[in-house]
Amino acid sequence: MTTQTQKPQTEAVDEDDFSLNAAPMVFMVNHENVIEQAYAAHDMAFLGQLAESDEYKELFGDMGWDQAYDRYECMSGKCD
Repeated sequence: MTTQTQKPQTEAVDEDDFSLNAAPMVFMVNHENVIEQAYAAHDMAFLGQLAESDEYKELFGDMGWDQAYDRYECMSGKCD
């Protein structure tokens, strides 16, 4: 008998809604310090690697990094 481990279900990102649901928001919060450091150092390679990670793709699907981070900033009260 084989036992399969089930991954927790995540909520999909709604492309028409300029917000993030819980799981993508938690991802951004958990990575906020390194993201801010990468932006300060103009380290776009790091941000590209983060956006190519399996975790990011699972949570954000095909959403580009700029759109995902813009949504995060707005939900965090950092946008105009």
